Parts: sequence; C-alpha cells; structure tokens
Amino acid sequence: MLHEEFADRVAKCFEARADVLEHGNRSAGQGVPTTRTTELRNAAAMARWESAAVTQEEAPPLEAQA
Repeated sequence: MLHEEFADRVAKCFEARADVLEHGNRSAGQGVPTTRTTELRNAAAMARWESAAVTQEEAPPLEAQA
C-alpha cells in the first residue's frame, strides 16, 4: 500500500468520526464544533501532509528520473 493510500484511508476514518461527533453536538443543541472534532480534522490533514512528505523524501532525485 502506498503512503498516500494509507494516509487517505486514515484521514477518512478521522473525518468520519469528526462528522459523527459534530452531528451529535448539533443534535444536542451545540452549534459549535467541539475541540475533539477539530482535532480529528487536524489529524486527518496531518496524516495527508506526512504522507506527502514521506513520498517526496523517497522519490528518486530528478537527475535519476531523466
């Protein structure tokens, strides 16, 4: 599995959980997302950023690609 695929799967899990928490807060009358929801969305973004960084680090130098 590629780094991007793994990060995307993890990010989707985090975002799905954040959606569940956000929906629960709305149902309870709380219109503002909780800190936990925000942190899950941030974790999803960080998983994608880290994946991109690892992929870039593992890419062969441009000279080797030519």
